[in-house]
Amino acid sequence: MNSLAIGIAVTLCAVTTLILRHHHSSQKLSVMPVANSFSNDQGVEQADFKIAVGLSIVLCTTTLLIYAQLGHFDGWNKGVVDENIDYLITAEINKNAKKVNEQPSNEIALLNLAQSYVDGGLYSESVQTLDDLLTLSGDSATVLGMKANAMYYRDKREMSLDIDLVIARALALDEYEPQSRLLLATHAYLNGDYEKAIEQWLTLLKSDKQNFNRASINNAIYRAEQKLANRSVAASE
Repeated sequence: MNSLAIGIAVTLCAVTTLILRHHHSSQKLSVMPVANSFSNDQGVEQADFKIAVGLSIVLCTTTLLIYAQLGHFDGWNKGVVDENIDYLITAEINKNAKKVNEQPSNEIALLNLAQSYVDGGLYSESVQTLDDLLTLSGDSATVLGMKANAMYYRDKREMSLDIDLVIARALALDEYEPQSRLLLATHAYLNGDYEKAIEQWLTLLKSDKQNFNRASINNAIYRAEQKLANRSVAASE
């Protein structure tokens, strides 16, 4: 069970406990004006208790149903095909595909379609669309960087020779191409090669471009340096 599910379960238990405690406290503090209404008092108390329990059950059931439908957080950021594409992304794909069908030589339309495929987790389709764009317009560092990323996630985060060649083409055109550098850094970091990851991030920071988040990269470098420091400490013990 992931940490989110545990957190939800603990929160539900806490809320349910508060509801029941509030019910119990209200019964202790209640004062009936008629002394001989003991039997009625018991009936009211039982009814109130049932209401409190009922509210708790409804709360728990509703939360669990919502989590079952929307709470698949383990699937985030895995770079895999999503078979249940959000209808808004589907609509965007259909719109861009229609545009490409109407104007097959429209480079912007092809680029938009490729990006919408990525947004929907359809990496193979994105790679094919980017190939069409490269055939039409010739090599572009940005398009090649985008293609390398789509190939990487299509191949379940495996860095193949084909991807290396695409990245090399992109960096030959622009040594600071952000998508290529970030992909190399991310792959290195995920595989424990923190020195290489830091090298790629530092190279990217030399660029005058503003189309990437420098603060995030500095934070990533700091985390990688911490990993290296912890590794050194562990090795010396």
